Amino acid sequence: MYSKFFGLSLCLIAALHSSGCQNTQSNTKVIASVFNASTNVQKKMIDKYAPQEILVQKNIMYMQEASLTLDVYQPKNVMQLESRPTVVWVHGGGWISGSKEHARGYFKLLANQGYNVVSVQYQFAPKAIYPNQLLQINQALKFITEHAQNYHINASQMYLAGDSAGANLVSHYAALISNPDFARQSGITPLIQREQIKGLILHCGIYDMNAFINTAPNELKLIEWGVFNLVQAYTGNKKDDAEFLKSISPIQYLTANYPPVFISGGNKDFLTRTQSVPFVQALMNQNIPVTDVFYPDSKEFLVHEYQFMMSKKASQQTFQQTIQFIQKYSPAFF
Repeated sequence: MYSKFFGLSLCLIAALHSSGCQNTQSNTKVIASVFNASTNVQKKMIDKYAPQEILVQKNIMYMQEASLTLDVYQPKNVMQLESRPTVVWVHGGGWISGSKEHARGYFKLLANQGYNVVSVQYQFAPKAIYPNQLLQINQALKFITEHAQNYHINASQMYLAGDSAGANLVSHYAALISNPDFARQSGITPLIQREQIKGLILHCGIYDMNAFINTAPNELKLIEWGVFNLVQAYTGNKKDDAEFLKSISPIQYLTANYPPVFISGGNKDFLTRTQSVPFVQALMNQNIPVTDVFYPDSKEFLVHEYQFMMSKKASQQTFQQTIQFIQKYSPAFF
């Protein structure tokens, strides 16, 4: 189902690409429409695996001036439990699209394991460019910390999680909060403490923006075109500024203080080879604890965002390993 829809999506982008739309704003609208259609299919597929008896609080305002909200997913007996570790999820969509509900079924699966899950909304490029998305995540984490008691959340046991562009944003935020020099260079003041973040959960992400531009598959010009437009939109038309791209790449600013990382990628996703594997090596070079989950020898067709495709054996295994990762770094709760 997913692979057929992926092929259909590429054909749709190709048709629209050839229609003559050749500026970043119009191009990103085309790409966003396809991404959002794919997201809606994904959402319905994950919902089939979601437990029903999960507490969900939707559209909690965390940032008034931008009218940004977040959703909270919790086990049904959350009030009978001690305050639990919380997974703060930032969704993907190439910085230009997506929804905080895109993986709601997956969030319910995590909540059913006894965790809080907070899914965060943020503004899209090109209307809002870097660093606005990071500043908004910063405000969301501040809100969660200040209102933790209201939602029975343990704000000292948080895991930052993201998929695709969301993985880029949370890995970037983790570099800011663990590397004061990088935060000062970026002009961003983290509003929570590094000690609150127990780990990162990263799926199919981008960690080196300059490499993202330079390693887009030449043999697939359509993907290369899409990558160029996404980076142009997010950076405010700075895709050709290599030094700027390096300055916003978390792989460049890792220190031993960076949180432990769980990272995964599919065997048919070019980002696994060009982004995830090099990021793992960079983490290891800094002696940062890392759990990497790749499936190079799997016969399953594991495309971008494979982790949400719960009908696949690898996706189920990745979910279980995610739970084990949280248990490892929050042992007092198990």
